[in-house]
Amino acid sequence: MQEATLPQTENAVAYDLTPLYPILEQGRVILTPNLRLGRKLREAWNVRQAQAGLQSWPSVRVYSIEAYLEKRWRQAVALGQVAPRRLLSSLHMRELWQRVIKEDQAANGGYHLLQLDSAAALAQQARENLLRARIDISERGIRSQFQLDPDCACYLRWLERMEAVLADLAAGTLSDALTDLLGVAGLEPCDEVRLLDFDDIPRLFVDSLDQLAASHAPISGAQGDVLPQVIAFDDKRSEIDAVAAAAARHYRETPALTFGIVLSDMHGDRAALEYALRREFDCLGANYTSLPVNFSTGISLDRAPVVRDALAMLEVQTGEVELDVLLMLLGSRFTMASDLDEDKLVQLVKRLSQDGAASIDTGRLRYLAQQVEVAGESGTALGAALRKADELRLLHAQQTPAAWVASIGAILECWQWPGSGPLDSIEHQQVTRWFEVLDTFAGFDEHSGEITLASALALLRRCCQDQVSQPQTADSSIQVLGPLEGAGLQFDALWLSGFQGNRWPAPARPNPFIPTALQRASDMPHCSPEREWEYAVGLLSQYRGACNSLFISYALEIDGVSELPSALLEGFDITAASSTATIPEEWRRRQADANRETVVDSAAPPAAGPELETISGGSSILQNQAACPFKAFARHRLHLEPLGDPVVGLSASERGNLLHGALFILWGEIENSDTLVAMPEPERRLAARRAAATAVAEMSQAQRQIAGAACLDIEQQRLENLMLEWLALESQRDPFAVTEREASLEMELAGIPFRLRVDRIDTLAGGERLVIDYKSGRNGLADWLGERMRQPQLPLYGIATGVDAASFAQVRARESKFVGLGAATGVPGIKDDVGAAIKRWEEGIDDWPALVDSWRQNLTALAEAFVAGEATVDPLANACNYCGLEAVCRVQIQEAQA
Repeated sequence: MQEATLPQTENAVAYDLTPLYPILEQGRVILTPNLRLGRKLREAWNVRQAQAGLQSWPSVRVYSIEAYLEKRWRQAVALGQVAPRRLLSSLHMRELWQRVIKEDQAANGGYHLLQLDSAAALAQQARENLLRARIDISERGIRSQFQLDPDCACYLRWLERMEAVLADLAAGTLSDALTDLLGVAGLEPCDEVRLLDFDDIPRLFVDSLDQLAASHAPISGAQGDVLPQVIAFDDKRSEIDAVAAAAARHYRETPALTFGIVLSDMHGDRAALEYALRREFDCLGANYTSLPVNFSTGISLDRAPVVRDALAMLEVQTGEVELDVLLMLLGSRFTMASDLDEDKLVQLVKRLSQDGAASIDTGRLRYLAQQVEVAGESGTALGAALRKADELRLLHAQQTPAAWVASIGAILECWQWPGSGPLDSIEHQQVTRWFEVLDTFAGFDEHSGEITLASALALLRRCCQDQVSQPQTADSSIQVLGPLEGAGLQFDALWLSGFQGNRWPAPARPNPFIPTALQRASDMPHCSPEREWEYAVGLLSQYRGACNSLFISYALEIDGVSELPSALLEGFDITAASSTATIPEEWRRRQADANRETVVDSAAPPAAGPELETISGGSSILQNQAACPFKAFARHRLHLEPLGDPVVGLSASERGNLLHGALFILWGEIENSDTLVAMPEPERRLAARRAAATAVAEMSQAQRQIAGAACLDIEQQRLENLMLEWLALESQRDPFAVTEREASLEMELAGIPFRLRVDRIDTLAGGERLVIDYKSGRNGLADWLGERMRQPQLPLYGIATGVDAASFAQVRARESKFVGLGAATGVPGIKDDVGAAIKRWEEGIDDWPALVDSWRQNLTALAEAFVAGEATVDPLANACNYCGLEAVCRVQIQEAQA
């Protein structure tokens, strides 16, 4: 890994007030582009006064530009110079925009928005851009530009509705308030204002300062022009690990010095960097809350675990819940409804997985959770919580948000949120924020009216997403910031991460609701590549002047896509980082100190006694032993069963069971070839329809409900067509009679009791008996052959029944056929010359009896290996595709090491 060389300076750079001190002493106002820079200035001022031995001193006049202008507006309102407005939060404005857009959709039915939230956010941004650029949309020339583009014309209609709504509410944003203030004559200018480290100031703010301030001028706190050290990493992970390692090394060697990390993609890289930092500082376990790093922005409150789980508990009550969400809740420590009895939880999870659905109906979940039984004790805490919540009868209720607050509290009380365990300090803060968000949520009564539970939860989730969870932690010398938050701040060492060409400068993102030409003419944010370039150049210049040592890094590849460095780095030397993987020092130490014992675990204890007598699984025991000995051991002796993946509609196994059921019913009615040949086409279709309908009707009520009526109708039609195709094939055979259907067989191999169910046995015209195994997939003769046969069912049936031939019945749309061997003539697809048919796979077998003997030997050998405990991880080709045991056998690791 490339190591950055940190400056060996004795004194940390908090913020150098030297160039600003005369301005502050004169009582002038300094405005900053963000709150963080203003806070740093005030801290530096206070420290300097204390170091000078003063006991008290006047507060410094430092504000963010928005805070200062809002303060001046409120003063004007208090003096009666301007009409009051209720300033709405960003979330309130988005909710109003959504309402306006919905009303416009209802009045003008020519369009439908797929992403209403995104449209509302863009509409809100467009209005702010217009206000800050001081664009008067009532001007004819401006309106004509909007009318030329359909999206802009539609937005103009929305905007007129929005202005009417805001006028009725006497509400708006700070931009509205400042626009009002600019229309007031006779305001007395005061304050000499200095603008610190601004790269861009909206015209509205400049005009406001012109009217409100005696004077205003830009100033810069940056004094230097550091030459950066640029490092190229192979991939994003290497880059993140290197940043974390450098921060940890800096902290251990010079803890008093400041180290800033600017993430170009704070949303995408923050989690990875935080994990890498926690690993470097050993803060992943008991020391989780001791990470000596400050993040400038927290996570949205809905992502905080204690709040995330609360929202999930509420979601369960809406009538349906995603299986992934439910599984998360079953492991949550913020509810007493996650049972401590693991056996009950395992049973419940298995039952939910068997349903095969990606989401589950709350009523069914409540039923299953109350039916789970272990050691004579039934029910779970989850079932009790769901029953209590159901008794509240809130699913179809309609209330105002303020009324929903009490109902939400009642639901969470049923779940006993936030649990009985102690909360750490961060979780306490997050719970406090949760109750603050509920107060905000209750304030939407006027905007939303009475709403359903689902709508209330959607609004509550948006409120949580709008609220940032920023833990109150002690200040640290290591700061992690976004590109804008780092502007103007000063550090001893600064690391700019993610300096790819597609982020520095950022791509132009003009607002789709404002004509592009108008945005360029007004120099609106993100309107053009040229503007983004100028903005990025200014930001980089600030960074170079704000530190003693600057590191810039980028990844050569992200998610398999090659990346180029930013064009801003042209002219700087770029150093390629070492390709050696970053291994944390703690892990190196543990690796060196570890004492290991190597155990060959390919052999399990032999199966004997009661275990052998109770082993179940039928032919799948031998099928799994042939596919991979470890799979047979894990499935049939350890009873490991991977959970199935959720499916939409019917699973493959359910469709296979329906096929078997329909064929069972169909041949129960037809019975033999004479009846089949005598049936006219309409009668055949009716028989196929009855069989398909009966098979579907015999599904359990739960299966039918999960699959849905539309899916079952399609499946029934598919079955009917398959039956007709299969009957057409069977009608070409010589005479036969179906003598057994779903016949039960019992046999024993190597002490293993096998209980088998044979799909069908036919008696042919010459008295030969043919065993048939229905399959919906593709099959071949090679699956029966060799010491490790992939499909041992038919060979097992062959040695157990003493039949004269065996065949797969491949019932598959447009590919239906028999695939078999034996002394059976008159059946298309069954080859009676056994030796010739299997010569390419196995030699020395000339006829059917010899093949049956070979089957007996190979199946017995497989059974004996299973009983002996052979459990080698030795999969056949493609055997791992749908196994699900990879986490246990670690086959990928073995293959990689080989």
